[in-house]
Amino acid sequence: MMRKMKWIAAGIAGLAMLASGAARAEPLVLMTWGGVWQKTFQELAAKYKEKTGKEVTVIAQGGGDAGIARLIAQKDKPEVDLWTTNMINYIRALDAKLLEPLDIKEIPNAADVDKKLVFSHAITAWVSQRGIFYRKDLVPFEPKEWKDLWDPRLKGKIAAPAATFDPGYFPLMAAVINGGNEKNLDPGFANLAKLKGSVASFYTNNVQSIRLLEAGEVALVAWGIMPNVVQHLGPDSKYGFVIPKPAFVAETPITVVAGTTKKKEALEFINFVLSVEVQEVLSKALGSAPANSKAQPPASIKPILKDVSNNYVVDYRVLRDDLSKIIDRYDREVMAR
Repeated sequence: MMRKMKWIAAGIAGLAMLASGAARAEPLVLMTWGGVWQKTFQELAAKYKEKTGKEVTVIAQGGGDAGIARLIAQKDKPEVDLWTTNMINYIRALDAKLLEPLDIKEIPNAADVDKKLVFSHAITAWVSQRGIFYRKDLVPFEPKEWKDLWDPRLKGKIAAPAATFDPGYFPLMAAVINGGNEKNLDPGFANLAKLKGSVASFYTNNVQSIRLLEAGEVALVAWGIMPNVVQHLGPDSKYGFVIPKPAFVAETPITVVAGTTKKKEALEFINFVLSVEVQEVLSKALGSAPANSKAQPPASIKPILKDVSNNYVVDYRVLRDDLSKIIDRYDREVMAR
């Protein structure tokens, strides 16, 4: 009888070990962009495992559109638990009911995040700055304001974004500094038409914009994305980056995918991402401003970020609804020669 009881106990213990092993075999899955984003989150996932014993698998999306397409395809049986995206696709995912409502009470570090960076189904993980990226040795003056782009001394020296690059932002900036907004982009398009004589080239991606500047084919990139240029900056660099006012930023939300069976674990990882230590890692790796107000950016970009007040709060829903029309109009009125 005793031997039988031992066998039963051993069997139960074995089943428990199998169950534990099965649980460990199902890590939390985070989808983000490839390149430096995936690499950085993989390093953070390793630190998280050391700290908590819990595994996080980091997979790459081809882009924001590819990411949302993947979530739609997996809607009935999601294979992703957490997702970082841009604000346009966050709105799209929200409307498609792809996201879980965010319970801020379960994220203690959210208390140190500005309320403007907290949304119903997401919270900002980092803030990407937009600005003017230029060669100090090639520009005839130091640009400081958005309106400096229209200075006649920059004729033939500017690289401007193509319609599909960070779409909607550039015409919105041109509208805002001329009295317009998301619902009235006419002032922006009118002024971008006047800029055409200064534009030597249009770029469709970050790499292309940087190569144009490196080769000296242009002196200035009109719409630079700080995470992509931060490695070129520094006190002895020939490159400069300025964030004019009003500042245009891209909040990068981290979201919990609807239907996940690991919501509690997902919120725990979000809280880890918003910790001061991790925020400073992200800021250094991505050349971004931390979402946590207690975190400090690296010394290389701290002077640039020292005064980024007066951020323009974008109405992403309006921008999303009109985006195809904006891209089409930009193609016709700005890029057409």
